[in-house]
Amino acid sequence: MIIEIEKNILEKIEKYYESYGAKKTVLNFEEYILKLNNPFLSYWFAKYIKGSNKKAHEQVVVRSKNPGCCCYFAEEVKGSNKKVLEQIVLESKDPEYCLYFASEIRWSNKKALEEVVLESKDSRWCFEFAANVKGANIEALEEVVLESKNPEWCYYFARDVKKSNKKALEEVVLESKDPEWCYYFAKYIKEANIKALEQVILESKNPAFCCYFARDIKKSNKKALEQVVLESKDERICYSFAQGVKGADIDALEHVALENHTLAHSYDFESLKSQEGIVTNDIKRLVKTFKNK
Repeated sequence: MIIEIEKNILEKIEKYYESYGAKKTVLNFEEYILKLNNPFLSYWFAKYIKGSNKKAHEQVVVRSKNPGCCCYFAEEVKGSNKKVLEQIVLESKDPEYCLYFASEIRWSNKKALEEVVLESKDSRWCFEFAANVKGANIEALEEVVLESKNPEWCYYFARDVKKSNKKALEEVVLESKDPEWCYYFAKYIKEANIKALEQVILESKNPAFCCYFARDIKKSNKKALEQVVLESKDERICYSFAQGVKGADIDALEHVALENHTLAHSYDFESLKSQEGIVTNDIKRLVKTFKNK
Protein backbone atom coordinates (compact mmCIF):
# COMPACT_ATOMS: atom_id res chain seq x y z
CA MET A 1 0.00 0.00 0.00
CA ILE A 2 1.31 3.43 -0.95
CA ILE A 3 1.50 5.75 2.05
CA GLU A 4 0.59 9.41 1.58
CA ILE A 5 4.17 10.73 1.48
CA GLU A 6 5.12 8.20 -1.22
CA LYS A 7 2.03 9.10 -3.21
CA ASN A 8 2.92 12.80 -3.14
CA ILE A 9 6.50 12.11 -4.27
CA LEU A 10 5.34 9.89 -7.12
CA GLU A 11 2.79 12.44 -8.33
CA LYS A 12 5.47 15.15 -8.33
CA ILE A 13 7.92 12.97 -10.28
CA GLU A 14 5.26 11.89 -12.79
CA LYS A 15 4.28 15.49 -13.54
CA TYR A 16 7.95 16.47 -13.95
CA TYR A 17 8.56 13.44 -16.19
CA GLU A 18 5.63 14.39 -18.44
CA SER A 19 6.94 17.96 -18.80
CA TYR A 20 10.71 17.48 -19.03
CA GLY A 21 11.34 13.85 -19.98
CA ALA A 22 13.39 10.98 -18.55
CA LYS A 23 16.88 12.52 -18.65
CA LYS A 24 16.03 15.62 -16.59
CA THR A 25 13.94 13.50 -14.23
CA VAL A 26 16.95 11.29 -13.51
CA LEU A 27 19.22 14.32 -12.96
CA ASN A 28 16.78 16.10 -10.65
CA PHE A 29 15.20 13.28 -8.67
CA GLU A 30 17.29 10.09 -8.68
CA GLU A 31 19.82 11.16 -6.03
CA TYR A 32 16.98 12.31 -3.80
CA ILE A 33 15.12 8.99 -4.20
CA LEU A 34 18.25 6.95 -3.46
CA LYS A 35 18.93 8.94 -0.29
CA LEU A 36 15.44 8.13 0.98
CA ASN A 37 16.33 4.41 1.08
CA ASN A 38 12.71 3.59 0.36
CA PRO A 39 12.49 0.20 -1.42
CA PHE A 40 9.12 0.90 -3.01
CA LEU A 41 10.19 4.28 -4.44
CA SER A 42 13.44 2.79 -5.75
CA TYR A 43 11.54 -0.11 -7.34
CA TRP A 44 9.12 2.36 -8.95
CA PHE A 45 11.88 4.68 -10.19
CA ALA A 46 13.89 1.82 -11.68
CA LYS A 47 10.80 0.41 -13.39
CA TYR A 48 9.33 3.56 -14.87
CA ILE A 49 12.13 6.09 -15.41
CA LYS A 50 14.24 5.36 -18.46
CA GLY A 51 17.97 5.75 -17.83
CA SER A 52 17.71 5.29 -14.07
CA ASN A 53 20.56 3.63 -12.15
CA LYS A 54 18.88 0.26 -11.72
CA LYS A 55 21.78 -1.29 -9.83
CA ALA A 56 21.76 1.47 -7.22
CA HIS A 57 18.02 1.17 -6.77
CA GLU A 58 18.31 -2.61 -6.56
CA GLN A 59 20.76 -2.20 -3.68
CA VAL A 60 18.18 -0.14 -1.82
CA VAL A 61 15.66 -2.93 -2.31
CA VAL A 62 18.13 -5.63 -1.24
CA ARG A 63 19.17 -3.72 1.89
CA SER A 64 15.54 -3.26 2.88
CA LYS A 65 15.00 -7.04 3.10
CA ASN A 66 11.46 -6.36 1.89
CA PRO A 67 10.29 -9.59 0.19
CA GLY A 68 7.46 -7.89 -1.70
CA CYS A 69 9.68 -5.26 -3.29
CA CYS A 70 12.27 -7.96 -4.09
CA CYS A 71 9.60 -9.93 -5.95
CA TYR A 72 8.36 -6.93 -7.90
CA PHE A 73 11.88 -5.75 -8.73
CA ALA A 74 12.90 -9.21 -9.98
CA GLU A 75 9.77 -9.54 -12.07
CA GLU A 76 9.46 -6.07 -13.57
CA VAL A 77 12.92 -4.47 -13.76
CA LYS A 78 14.94 -5.66 -16.71
CA GLY A 79 18.46 -6.80 -15.84
CA SER A 80 17.75 -7.29 -12.13
CA ASN A 81 19.86 -9.77 -10.14
CA LYS A 82 17.18 -12.36 -9.57
CA LYS A 83 19.34 -14.71 -7.54
CA VAL A 84 20.20 -12.06 -4.95
CA LEU A 85 16.59 -10.90 -4.78
CA GLU A 86 15.38 -14.50 -4.49
CA GLN A 87 17.71 -15.07 -1.54
CA ILE A 88 16.07 -12.20 0.34
CA VAL A 89 12.67 -13.75 -0.33
CA LEU A 90 13.85 -17.14 0.91
CA GLU A 91 15.35 -15.62 4.06
CA SER A 92 12.07 -13.83 4.80
CA LYS A 93 10.33 -17.21 5.29
CA ASP A 94 7.19 -15.55 3.93
CA PRO A 95 5.14 -18.25 2.14
CA GLU A 96 3.07 -15.74 0.15
CA TYR A 97 6.10 -14.12 -1.49
CA CYS A 98 7.87 -17.44 -1.96
CA LEU A 99 4.82 -18.56 -3.92
CA TYR A 100 4.86 -15.28 -5.87
CA PHE A 101 8.53 -15.64 -6.76
CA ALA A 102 8.14 -19.28 -7.79
CA SER A 103 5.08 -18.64 -9.95
CA GLU A 104 6.11 -15.35 -11.60
CA ILE A 105 9.92 -15.38 -11.95
CA ARG A 106 11.51 -17.56 -14.63
CA TRP A 107 14.39 -19.79 -13.57
CA SER A 108 13.55 -19.34 -9.88
CA ASN A 109 14.63 -22.05 -7.42
CA LYS A 110 11.17 -23.55 -7.06
CA LYS A 111 12.24 -26.37 -4.76
CA ALA A 112 13.83 -24.02 -2.23
CA LEU A 113 10.85 -21.68 -2.38
CA GLU A 114 8.47 -24.61 -2.02
CA GLU A 115 10.34 -25.77 1.07
CA VAL A 116 9.58 -22.46 2.79
CA VAL A 117 5.90 -22.84 1.90
CA LEU A 118 5.84 -26.39 3.29
CA GLU A 119 7.59 -25.35 6.49
CA SER A 120 5.00 -22.61 7.04
CA LYS A 121 2.25 -25.25 7.43
CA ASP A 122 -0.11 -22.67 5.95
CA SER A 123 -2.86 -24.55 4.11
CA ARG A 124 -3.79 -21.61 1.90
CA TRP A 125 -0.30 -21.06 0.48
CA CYS A 126 0.29 -24.79 0.11
CA PHE A 127 -2.87 -24.99 -1.97
CA GLU A 128 -1.86 -21.92 -4.01
CA PHE A 129 1.61 -23.34 -4.65
CA ALA A 130 0.20 -26.69 -5.78
CA ALA A 131 -2.33 -25.00 -8.05
CA ASN A 132 -0.06 -22.38 -9.61
CA VAL A 133 3.53 -23.65 -9.74
CA LYS A 134 4.49 -26.13 -12.44
CA GLY A 135 6.42 -29.08 -11.03
CA ALA A 136 5.18 -28.57 -7.47
CA ASN A 137 5.33 -31.50 -5.07
CA ILE A 138 1.58 -32.13 -4.96
CA GLU A 139 1.69 -34.93 -2.40
CA ALA A 140 3.76 -32.99 0.13
CA LEU A 141 1.68 -29.84 -0.24
CA GLU A 142 -1.55 -31.82 -0.05
CA GLU A 143 -0.39 -33.46 3.17
CA VAL A 144 -0.12 -30.06 4.85
CA VAL A 145 -3.64 -29.19 3.69
CA LEU A 146 -5.01 -32.51 4.97
CA GLU A 147 -3.29 -32.09 8.34
CA SER A 148 -4.79 -28.61 8.71
CA LYS A 149 -8.30 -30.11 8.82
CA ASN A 150 -9.49 -26.95 7.07
CA PRO A 151 -12.52 -27.82 4.88
CA GLU A 152 -12.24 -24.68 2.77
CA TRP A 153 -8.72 -25.36 1.47
CA CYS A 154 -9.41 -29.09 1.16
CA TYR A 155 -12.30 -28.23 -1.13
CA TYR A 156 -10.19 -25.83 -3.24
CA PHE A 157 -7.35 -28.36 -3.41
CA ALA A 158 -9.71 -31.05 -4.67
CA ARG A 159 -11.27 -28.66 -7.18
CA ASP A 160 -8.21 -26.98 -8.65
CA VAL A 161 -5.23 -29.32 -8.27
CA LYS A 162 -4.85 -32.13 -10.77
CA LYS A 163 -3.92 -35.52 -9.31
CA SER A 164 -5.15 -34.48 -5.86
CA ASN A 165 -6.44 -37.20 -3.53
CA LYS A 166 -10.08 -36.21 -3.66
CA LYS A 167 -11.27 -38.96 -1.36
CA ALA A 168 -8.89 -37.99 1.42
CA LEU A 169 -9.74 -34.31 0.99
CA GLU A 170 -13.46 -35.12 0.99
CA GLU A 171 -13.04 -36.99 4.26
CA VAL A 172 -11.75 -33.83 5.96
CA VAL A 173 -14.71 -31.88 4.57
CA LEU A 174 -17.12 -34.51 5.90
CA GLU A 175 -15.45 -34.58 9.31
CA SER A 176 -15.75 -30.81 9.58
CA LYS A 177 -19.57 -31.05 9.56
CA ASP A 178 -19.57 -27.71 7.75
CA PRO A 179 -22.65 -27.53 5.48
CA GLU A 180 -21.17 -24.79 3.27
CA TRP A 181 -18.10 -26.75 2.15
CA CYS A 182 -20.05 -30.01 1.93
CA TYR A 183 -22.43 -28.28 -0.46
CA TYR A 184 -19.60 -26.86 -2.59
CA PHE A 185 -17.80 -30.21 -2.66
CA ALA A 186 -20.95 -31.96 -3.84
CA LYS A 187 -21.68 -29.31 -6.45
CA TYR A 188 -18.25 -28.89 -8.02
CA ILE A 189 -16.28 -32.11 -7.45
CA LYS A 190 -17.21 -34.75 -9.99
CA GLU A 191 -16.13 -37.69 -7.81
CA ALA A 192 -17.96 -36.45 -4.70
CA ASN A 193 -19.89 -38.83 -2.43
CA ILE A 194 -23.25 -37.10 -2.72
CA LYS A 195 -25.05 -39.19 -0.10
CA ALA A 196 -22.41 -38.69 2.58
CA LEU A 197 -22.19 -34.97 1.95
CA GLU A 198 -25.98 -34.66 1.90
CA GLN A 199 -26.17 -36.38 5.28
CA VAL A 200 -23.99 -33.65 6.81
CA ILE A 201 -26.28 -31.02 5.27
CA LEU A 202 -29.36 -32.73 6.72
CA GLU A 203 -27.82 -33.12 10.16
CA SER A 204 -26.81 -29.46 10.20
CA LYS A 205 -30.49 -28.44 10.05
CA ASN A 206 -29.36 -25.45 7.99
CA PRO A 207 -32.38 -24.58 5.79
CA ALA A 208 -30.44 -22.39 3.36
CA PHE A 209 -27.93 -25.09 2.44
CA CYS A 210 -30.69 -27.71 2.34
CA CYS A 211 -32.39 -25.48 -0.22
CA TYR A 212 -29.18 -25.02 -2.24
CA PHE A 213 -28.41 -28.74 -2.13
CA ALA A 214 -31.87 -29.72 -3.33
CA ARG A 215 -31.79 -27.06 -6.04
CA ASP A 216 -28.30 -27.74 -7.41
CA ILE A 217 -27.51 -31.43 -6.80
CA LYS A 218 -29.33 -33.77 -9.19
CA LYS A 219 -29.17 -36.90 -7.06
CA SER A 220 -30.18 -35.19 -3.82
CA ASN A 221 -32.98 -36.44 -1.56
CA LYS A 222 -35.27 -33.49 -2.15
CA LYS A 223 -38.00 -34.67 0.18
CA ALA A 224 -35.67 -35.03 3.16
CA LEU A 225 -34.08 -31.66 2.45
CA GLU A 226 -37.51 -30.07 2.05
CA GLN A 227 -38.52 -31.40 5.47
CA VAL A 228 -35.65 -29.49 7.12
CA VAL A 229 -36.72 -26.35 5.28
CA LEU A 230 -40.32 -26.78 6.44
CA GLU A 231 -39.24 -27.36 10.04
CA SER A 232 -37.21 -24.16 9.98
CA LYS A 233 -40.41 -22.11 9.61
CA ASP A 234 -38.44 -19.61 7.54
CA GLU A 235 -40.88 -18.32 4.91
CA ARG A 236 -38.07 -16.82 2.78
CA ILE A 237 -36.26 -20.15 2.47
CA CYS A 238 -39.57 -21.94 1.94
CA TYR A 239 -40.36 -19.64 -0.96
CA SER A 240 -36.86 -20.10 -2.42
CA PHE A 241 -37.30 -23.87 -2.17
CA ALA A 242 -40.69 -23.74 -3.87
CA GLN A 243 -39.33 -21.46 -6.59
CA GLY A 244 -36.07 -23.31 -7.27
CA VAL A 245 -36.66 -27.01 -6.64
CA LYS A 246 -38.61 -29.03 -9.18
CA GLY A 247 -41.27 -31.17 -7.54
CA ALA A 248 -41.39 -29.12 -4.33
CA ASP A 249 -44.53 -29.35 -2.20
CA ILE A 250 -45.69 -25.80 -2.82
CA ASP A 251 -48.79 -26.10 -0.64
CA ALA A 252 -46.79 -27.24 2.39
CA LEU A 253 -44.18 -24.56 1.86
CA GLU A 254 -46.87 -21.92 1.36
CA HIS A 255 -48.45 -22.95 4.65
CA VAL A 256 -45.34 -21.67 6.49
CA ALA A 257 -45.91 -18.20 5.03
CA LEU A 258 -49.56 -18.33 6.09
CA GLU A 259 -48.65 -19.45 9.60
CA ASN A 260 -46.15 -16.61 9.89
CA HIS A 261 -48.75 -14.12 8.59
CA THR A 262 -46.33 -12.97 5.89
CA LEU A 263 -48.53 -11.26 3.31
CA ALA A 264 -45.76 -10.52 0.80
CA HIS A 265 -44.58 -14.12 0.62
CA SER A 266 -48.16 -15.39 0.52
CA TYR A 267 -48.78 -13.32 -2.60
CA ASP A 268 -45.48 -14.67 -3.99
CA PHE A 269 -46.70 -18.23 -3.52
CA GLU A 270 -49.99 -17.50 -5.24
CA SER A 271 -48.08 -16.04 -8.18
CA LEU A 272 -45.73 -19.01 -8.24
CA LYS A 273 -48.60 -21.48 -8.24
CA SER A 274 -50.23 -19.62 -11.11
CA GLN A 275 -47.01 -19.88 -13.10
CA GLU A 276 -46.84 -23.60 -12.36
CA GLY A 277 -50.42 -24.07 -13.60
CA ILE A 278 -51.67 -25.04 -10.15
CA VAL A 279 -55.22 -24.09 -9.13
CA THR A 280 -54.74 -21.30 -6.58
CA ASN A 281 -56.67 -20.67 -3.40
CA ASP A 282 -58.89 -17.62 -3.29
CA ILE A 283 -56.59 -14.63 -2.66
CA LYS A 284 -59.28 -13.26 -0.34
CA ARG A 285 -58.46 -16.10 2.05
CA LEU A 286 -54.94 -14.74 2.34
CA VAL A 287 -56.12 -11.21 2.99
CA LYS A 288 -58.56 -12.49 5.59
CA THR A 289 -55.70 -14.21 7.37
CA PHE A 290 -54.00 -10.86 7.90
CA LYS A 291 -57.17 -9.05 8.92
CA ASN A 292 -57.64 -11.64 11.67
CA LYS A 293 -54.01 -11.43 12.82
